Amino acid sequence: MNDFTNIEHKLQQFSRKYYTNELIKGSILFVTLGLLYLLFTLFIEYFLWLKPTARTILFWGFILIEGFLLVRFIGFPLFKLFGLQKGISFEEASKIIGNHFPEVKDKLLNVLQLKQSNNQSDLLLASIEQKSNELQPVPFTKAVDFNNNTKYLKFALIPIIIWLITLFTGANTKLNQSLERVVNHRIAYAPPAPFTLSLTNNNLQVIQGKPLTIYVEAKGEVIPQEAKIFYDNQQYYLENNGVGLFSYTFSEVNQPIDFYAEANGIQSVDYHINIIKTPTIQNVSMRLLYPRYLGKQNETIPNTSNITLPQGTTIEWNVKTSQSNTVTFINEETRTDFKQNETDLFVFSKRILKNINYQITTSNEKLQDYEQLQFSVNVVKDEYPIISVQSNIDSVSRGPAMFAGQISDDYGFKKLQLVYYNAQNPQSQQTKEITIGKENIQTFFYQFPDGLNLQEGINYEMFFQVFDNDAINGNKKTTSKKFSYRQKTTQEIEQELLQEQRDHINNLENSLEKQQKSKQDLEKIQFDLQNKKNMNWNDQKKVQNLIKRQQQYKQMMQRQTDKLQENFSEKKEETEDLQQKKEDLKKRIEELKKLEKQQKLLDELMKMAEKLNKEELIKKTKELAQQNKQQERSLERVLEMTKRFYVEQKTTQLANELKELAKKQENLANKDADKEEQEAVKKEFQKVQEQMKELQKDNEKLKDPMDIPKMEELQKETEQELNKAEENLKQNKPKDANKNQQKAADKMKQMSAKMEKSMEMMSDEMQEENEEDLRQILENLITFSFDQEALMNEFTDSSSSHPDFGKNLKKQFQLKTYFEHIDDSLFVLSMRVPRISSEIQEHLGNAHYNLDQSLENFAESRFNNGVSNQRYIMTSANELANMLSNTLDAMKNAKPGSGKGKGKGESFSLPDIIQKQSELMQKMKEGMQKKGNEGKPKDGEGKEGKGSKEGKGEKQGNGGENEEMNGELYQIYKEQSELRQQLEDAIKEGGSGNGKAKKALKEMEELENEILEKGFTQGALNKMQKLNYELLKLDKATFEQGRDKQRKANSNLIEYNKNNAKQLEFKKLFYNQTEILNRQSLPLRQNYKKKVQEYFSIPDQDKN
Repeated sequence: MNDFTNIEHKLQQFSRKYYTNELIKGSILFVTLGLLYLLFTLFIEYFLWLKPTARTILFWGFILIEGFLLVRFIGFPLFKLFGLQKGISFEEASKIIGNHFPEVKDKLLNVLQLKQSNNQSDLLLASIEQKSNELQPVPFTKAVDFNNNTKYLKFALIPIIIWLITLFTGANTKLNQSLERVVNHRIAYAPPAPFTLSLTNNNLQVIQGKPLTIYVEAKGEVIPQEAKIFYDNQQYYLENNGVGLFSYTFSEVNQPIDFYAEANGIQSVDYHINIIKTPTIQNVSMRLLYPRYLGKQNETIPNTSNITLPQGTTIEWNVKTSQSNTVTFINEETRTDFKQNETDLFVFSKRILKNINYQITTSNEKLQDYEQLQFSVNVVKDEYPIISVQSNIDSVSRGPAMFAGQISDDYGFKKLQLVYYNAQNPQSQQTKEITIGKENIQTFFYQFPDGLNLQEGINYEMFFQVFDNDAINGNKKTTSKKFSYRQKTTQEIEQELLQEQRDHINNLENSLEKQQKSKQDLEKIQFDLQNKKNMNWNDQKKVQNLIKRQQQYKQMMQRQTDKLQENFSEKKEETEDLQQKKEDLKKRIEELKKLEKQQKLLDELMKMAEKLNKEELIKKTKELAQQNKQQERSLERVLEMTKRFYVEQKTTQLANELKELAKKQENLANKDADKEEQEAVKKEFQKVQEQMKELQKDNEKLKDPMDIPKMEELQKETEQELNKAEENLKQNKPKDANKNQQKAADKMKQMSAKMEKSMEMMSDEMQEENEEDLRQILENLITFSFDQEALMNEFTDSSSSHPDFGKNLKKQFQLKTYFEHIDDSLFVLSMRVPRISSEIQEHLGNAHYNLDQSLENFAESRFNNGVSNQRYIMTSANELANMLSNTLDAMKNAKPGSGKGKGKGESFSLPDIIQKQSELMQKMKEGMQKKGNEGKPKDGEGKEGKGSKEGKGEKQGNGGENEEMNGELYQIYKEQSELRQQLEDAIKEGGSGNGKAKKALKEMEELENEILEKGFTQGALNKMQKLNYELLKLDKATFEQGRDKQRKANSNLIEYNKNNAKQLEFKKLFYNQTEILNRQSLPLRQNYKKKVQEYFSIPDQDKN
């Protein structure tokens, strides 16, 4: 059975090869028939130019026939090959094989039939096996020959030849068109025209918003002369470019466009223009994030542009786009993409440290860097701060120096410092912070040393340095120019002050000489006016020039006295006696400066001169002459007092210098001194000697020189010891040198002590002498007053025909001479006593003027005017007596404190007030005892009562008694008033609101009224006793403590006011010389702010 199985297997192989051959044959036939039918269809469409319906039938007929052929020739063999459809049977196959192989014939069929027999006997099976074995060598598959299919290939050449013919003849294009029409069978195609319209553009894509030019070409037997284009329901003519070429330009294409061209009724195909969307920038804004140290608020600039920014600013760009996928920041070949926060919003930030030029570009899928915006950022670096400092330090020899400065910076400051150091040790610098504001441009003032602990006798150098607040590059500083300042020693300051006093004295002497020249001019004007009938223009001019010189003199005096007062205010004297003299001298200088009355008189003179009023002008010139005389005397007096005070100060200074020099010499004597130190002491002593010689000369120039001891012998001995000490040091004899040094120191001490002692003794002696002189002048003034009063009474009842008229007129002249003597004596005394007020000059001037006028009026028989003048004389004399009496009392009260006195205000201490109150109470008792003897004449009283009328003597005698009693009562009243004033001063000076003190003050006022209204009474005495008891209850400490505080406060206030005045004057000068910008920062952009700073830039600038 195995052989039969092989037969079956070989039959199956035959079947597969058989159907494979059928598939090859079917494929050849399918292609051949299909191509032939396709060509047939195309030829029919081409020649017949069928309508869409016919083309549709052709199309679907072609599809159906090709489908049938496909199934018939390819589908069936494939199905049978893969067993999807039943193929030939083994019997059919055996017949085909038998026909092919003669030796097989029906053998194979018989075997198959035997196998299919129902009787399967062994014989039958053996017969089948035998026959199968015989058929084994026969190759069944060779019964199928693939080469038999080549006969069908000749049919395939037919369509290929046809295609080649069309290809070479050019009909291929037409067949292609027919194929296109058959495929697009639903489209209606126009019959071929004599020409065609076609687009030559290779690309119908255009960037949105850009123009597009299309070119239409006409081809055919006939070329049209014009053509149109149709789109958006509109038609436009194409531009004829010649040779069948037409063009048309679409401007700003923003939307897709469908169009076609037409010429002579022949249309082109429809065309479509596609839009390439453009990535555009709709808006770019910048958010500026300034460095924090600038103190500027962050801001947003809505539209980007070229911008100027402070260094270190961070810029955040916010770009709003359309149809963009990417936004790029391009800077110096560096590309950085923006971050996309939203669909069309891109953000990018960058810190700007230097100038940059940059681009912002947009891109999408189609376009790269399509829109490009170019901008620049200009960086303003934080410049060095600018500082300029002005100072009066070159004109300040001592005391504080004023500095005024301007600082400016573009963004503000960190700090302003004063740097100062010893000029000999520049490395050891110290700093002091100066408070400044936040403005970019500001002014500062500083007063050096302002509480700095400077060493005396050291030369300092200083400068100002300002730091800006640059947080990017670090704080930069700029320094000002350097200034030099010497912290002078106390001796140097005292020496300067004395030298300035000496200069002021010289200036005052020059002023006095000018005043004397003015006096001569005034006398000449008076003489000219009196000897002329009428004034003329020249006289008027002379008077005006005189007034002008007087005013200039007044201004000059004001300046000189101001400087002198300022000099006096700079230092407090060591002794209270000298300090009191200085205070009195300052008061006299202040009184000298009060020239209001003279100014009023000068104004009146000017008016009279303008009116050419001769008589009034002569009268006013006399008044001016009298004022000038008194002013000249006042100036002469102040000048002499200043000289005396200078001598006293200089003496005290030299005594102190000798004392200090003696200490130095003693220190050298107690150690191993070198030659240089000893030589320095010797030089200092020589300087002291020279100053002592100058002091003697200055003292001799005084009208009443002081008793300053001459110590030539001591100076000589001291000099010898100094020379010996120096010589011994050179010879290396330190012990001998120390002895000489000690002796020299002792000699110096002796000289110092001698000078101090002489000043104390001279002060005491001078005080007593001045009191005695003042008392004598006061008595003479009272005598003059009584005589003038008596003479006034005589003239009251007299006339020019009276027999005593000549005698009385002579007495008036004698009184005038007598008063001149009083004036001269008082003038000489006032030069020694600064306490005497310059106000006496006004009363003296009034008295002199009225004495002259009284003589003139009596001589002209103007008795009423003369008597009126006498009354003015009496008033002036009484005022003078009162002022001199007060001065004398003040000198007596201050006497216990002379020499090393206790200073201003101690004369008004509580014990003094209590003691004086007790003395007044005793006087009140004596007055009450005398009251019983009222009306009794005394020897020597009433002798002035002798007269030509009876009874006048007795009346005058009683009047003398009453006058004595009233005089004593008035004196008590006056002293009681002075005590009340002293108590008021003590309360004010102590700054106390003590109730006991106010109660005592009130009882004093009641006591004054009691004395004034009722005179010597028991009630007044009782009030005095009660008042004395109240004063004793007051606590002295209340006054003393308050007075010390007030004195210190007054001193500080004077110093503060003086410094304040200097500061204000310096600031005023600075503001007048310097253009100052408003301190508030202007709300400007940086570029404008920079221009403002350049405009207000300071030329004097030094940058580190």
